[in-house]
Amino acid sequence: MKETPQEKEIKQNFLPGKISKDGFLGEDTRHIHEIIDTDLRILNKSGVPREQIAEKLQFFIDEGKKGLELPVDLGDFTMQVTWARGMLPCPFGCIRLHHKIVATVINKKLNQTISYSQLNVHLIKEHGFFEGNGSQFRLEPDKLIEFLKIQINDRDVN
Repeated sequence: MKETPQEKEIKQNFLPGKISKDGFLGEDTRHIHEIIDTDLRILNKSGVPREQIAEKLQFFIDEGKKGLELPVDLGDFTMQVTWARGMLPCPFGCIRLHHKIVATVINKKLNQTISYSQLNVHLIKEHGFFEGNGSQFRLEPDKLIEFLKIQINDRDVN
């Protein structure tokens, strides 16, 4: 199927230098829709909707903002939010701009750390896009579910 001019423009938004210095695809050569479909199959298998993941990620950003760039202890998690000047548009062409916020969350029980941006929350919630393999803010859906301790039917996902 031939790409429309709009699809070609959107595809350019994901490449390094257009919206972000490093882009959103890393070394992933798959089409954006293929990346999304693969990740959504993982979510469907787990039973966890992308909106639930985005809500949990946003919760950490909201709590981290309270620390004014200092670490915030949330029991099993410690997190910190850092701000940079400016805003980023969505590479899919959504009108809304997103603050340049990076959240770093530590899961103390798993002794693991993730970092993600405010834009990541939007990309996951609205588009099911967890970024391409090797990109700076790629979040693996299955590992993210375990890391965030997301519950399905009142049981922890392990």
